[in-house]
Amino acid sequence: MDATETLSDNTAPMPTRDDTVSKVRAQPYHMLSNVPYDVFTMIAFLCWKSGTDDDQSNFPITASHVCRTWRRYALDTGVFWASLEFNQAKPHQAIMKYKIWLERARNAPLDIFIGSQPFKGASVKHAKSIMRLIMPHVSHWRSFRVERVPKKISRLIFDRLRDVSAPMLEILRVVGEPQRRLLQTPTKKRCKLKPFVRGEAPNLIELTVVGFPHEYFVTRFTRLQVLQLTQFGFYAAGAIENVKAIQHILASLPNLHTLHIDCQIPILLAELWIHLPKGDRDAILSSLDLPRVRYYLPRVRYFLGRKQVELELGLHLLPTLSQDHPFSNLISLRLAGHYTTSAMNLNIGIGGHSNLTHLEGALTGLPLLKALTFDQVDFEGRRWLACLGTTCPRLDWLTFIQCGKCTLEQIRVIVEKRREKRGFDALVRLVIEQWSFNNCITIDEIADEWLKRSLVYEVKPPVDNLDRDSYLSVVEGLKPSLLLTGMNPRITHR
Repeated sequence: MDATETLSDNTAPMPTRDDTVSKVRAQPYHMLSNVPYDVFTMIAFLCWKSGTDDDQSNFPITASHVCRTWRRYALDTGVFWASLEFNQAKPHQAIMKYKIWLERARNAPLDIFIGSQPFKGASVKHAKSIMRLIMPHVSHWRSFRVERVPKKISRLIFDRLRDVSAPMLEILRVVGEPQRRLLQTPTKKRCKLKPFVRGEAPNLIELTVVGFPHEYFVTRFTRLQVLQLTQFGFYAAGAIENVKAIQHILASLPNLHTLHIDCQIPILLAELWIHLPKGDRDAILSSLDLPRVRYYLPRVRYFLGRKQVELELGLHLLPTLSQDHPFSNLISLRLAGHYTTSAMNLNIGIGGHSNLTHLEGALTGLPLLKALTFDQVDFEGRRWLACLGTTCPRLDWLTFIQCGKCTLEQIRVIVEKRREKRGFDALVRLVIEQWSFNNCITIDEIADEWLKRSLVYEVKPPVDNLDRDSYLSVVEGLKPSLLLTGMNPRITHR
């Protein structure tokens, strides 16, 4: 063990060859010894967090050997000694060092990381030594990460957590060994980890599970806000089971705002049903990457007197759709701006004008889109509509429901441009739903006559029932589900 790491708290500072310390010691001694504690902590934290991983792990030792004043300050700052990392091939020295650190940390929240290196040789012996050191302090764990360790070690570690409580634990990350083959079939006997079975982790809000069954974690820790699941068998389960699994996750975690599902194999999920408040639903959708999803159907319900035939996505999802292209297989999309009731003059939702700058990028990532609906979207003139003439080459149906600040002539130009563009399908149907007294979209006779001769085109009042003709209902034969979970019969045979 490095001598500088085993000094008792009362030992005078020893010389070190660290460049940072050498530079600091070159300054007048009285300047260092007279630095107030709050100035010391500001300097220390700025230097600590801006360095590399090695610099950060060694920084408490470095700071404590500058001078007697700084040593006293460092020893009085428990958070300096509260990050423990076990990723050494021979962890004995780290265990001895962290035994001293834990005494100095006092009651500071602990961040603990266990990597794969200690388990290349005498793995069980090392695992037991590490757990003997950290278990007495489990009540002060803030984050606990175990990554890429053998399954037998994962079982040993998490078996020790079955009967204890971690009241301060906020982040739990467990990552199994990587699969040897990309298309490796999951074994029938899966390693199940069940921490805190007879204990509690009431403040756990962020969970990552990679390579292990997730069901226990989802049902046990229902206050989760962030959940990440990776390579846990979605690709082998089939579409129906995938839908049930996601619905179980969403139903079990009412506080969830970020769900990240990541598989190296493309997920086979082809249909996703979500019945949650709009804000929660959009937050979940913005964190998903489901390239096989083809459309979104709502549960049968009313919203301000309107039955919905297709799940609406908020305009604030456009930046995500533009940057990540997470739903590249969509055939139908309904973008909703805001809802207004004439009786109460009630405006609900976000207009999303700034988000429309991402419309072209979002539509560029939807090469298979057949139907596009804008529901109460304010276009602020032609600048946002122009991209409809150069994106979505397979688009057949275009619908505007109580949209504003655009004209019928602008829409006609888009229709004509798509007909002339090589490799693009011509629009088959154009529907504008608005009240005659409102005239959200300005109608002029010349454009109106041209459109009537060119495609199936109609302007009509908004439809308030499930009989609205949409691409999903007319061509795909789909209707909103009467149940919260399930799979549309058409999908099960595809």
